[in-house]
Amino acid sequence: MEKKVWRGIQNNFCLFQGEITTDPQFNEDYAFLNLRTIIVQRDTNGQVVEVDQDVPLMVEPGGPLRVVRDYIKKGRKLQAWCHYKSWQSDQGQHHMFVVRKFDLGDKPYEGPSPGDTPPLPE
Repeated sequence: MEKKVWRGIQNNFCLFQGEITTDPQFNEDYAFLNLRTIIVQRDTNGQVVEVDQDVPLMVEPGGPLRVVRDYIKKGRKLQAWCHYKSWQSDQGQHHMFVVRKFDLGDKPYEGPSPGDTPPLPE
């Protein structure tokens, strides 16, 4: 039996906070989302600016798919706990941030559902 080699201290963890830019897309037991966050950097004039950054997120089977289906739509603010994953396919190299957990934040106001409004008093 070959002895397993210790590879040293390693970390593959990402935490993103922002707003979902489109409704999630589903393909079998996978969900795909885009989260917009910002990065703070200096522009060419040396001014500190906020730059939008879109982050591709994927939820795999066994992940929080029910949360995506039931609670996440375009405009939802959230925090995503992820790890980075890359893979090769016939179409080439792919990469995504795989979500392990969501912390849900604000969502757009949807108004009352039909039938939820009580009748006016007589």
